[in-house]
Amino acid sequence: ATDYAFKLGFTWLTVLAAIISLHYGKWLPTVGAILKVLILILFVGSAIAYVVNNGMAPLSAGDFSPTLLGFLGATPVLLFAFLGFDSGSSAAAEMKNPSRDVPVGVLRSTAIAAACYILPIAAILAVVPKDQLSGVGGFLDATKIVFGVFGGAADSVMRVVSLLLVLTFVAQGAAWMMVSDRMQAMAAADGAFYGGFFGHFNRRLGTPVRMNLLSGVVGTVFLLAAMQVDGSAASVFEVVLIISITTYLLAYLLVFPAAIRLRTVRPDVPRPFRVPVGNAGWLAMGVVTFAWIALGSW
Repeated sequence: ATDYAFKLGFTWLTVLAAIISLHYGKWLPTVGAILKVLILILFVGSAIAYVVNNGMAPLSAGDFSPTLLGFLGATPVLLFAFLGFDSGSSAAAEMKNPSRDVPVGVLRSTAIAAACYILPIAAILAVVPKDQLSGVGGFLDATKIVFGVFGGAADSVMRVVSLLLVLTFVAQGAAWMMVSDRMQAMAAADGAFYGGFFGHFNRRLGTPVRMNLLSGVVGTVFLLAAMQVDGSAASVFEVVLIISITTYLLAYLLVFPAAIRLRTVRPDVPRPFRVPVGNAGWLAMGVVTFAWIALGSW
């Protein structure tokens, strides 16, 4: 009962964050992003201290040689990690200068995200022997090792970091709920999905409450289904991750051809956000990205 209550509470807290006014709700993802960066700084700093005291885990140049199977396995995860930076534009109406702030925000957040992947992975490889690496628990396994530099306080630091991780996951879920629901509600308002009902924005809150609630119901169904999976936490995580990646990438298989067609067929429509290349460059990028997403979905 406690397990169900915690996970349902987690899901509907993200829904609540999306329902309240964006003026206030935006602070949950913002605080979560700050906490995530602080956790990574603590982890990387602890890893450096650990390496100074104990040396690096043995690695050779050949350990970094890519394989076709490894590339195919990593492609959907990489796509899942770096798609979605465009979603912030769904809140452009609440921004003071969206045509300036959205592109800068996309570039800045992409760079920060890349650093937040590369630095911890490098720290994990420097600390954990390669035969002990695991996909799901790798970060926590490495954290237990590097926090040994805190001596008797290691367990307390680990508990604090674990709590902060849960809070960052809530914040990340809230961010997704905010942007994706707004995009879906605007599409509904344009007549793409029961616009008369789901395209409605609450006048007082300025948020698509009906779409938020629908997302909460769908999320709850997926949550309950995932909890029926037999096996370890890693098995459940793999099932949920595959479902998330597949449904997410399949949507983009429609987005990129549509974007290419709109730019070429309707070039005169005012667009506040434009990639600074001509149609030929846009077409080339779109085709390459579409092919990569198709590979990741497959």
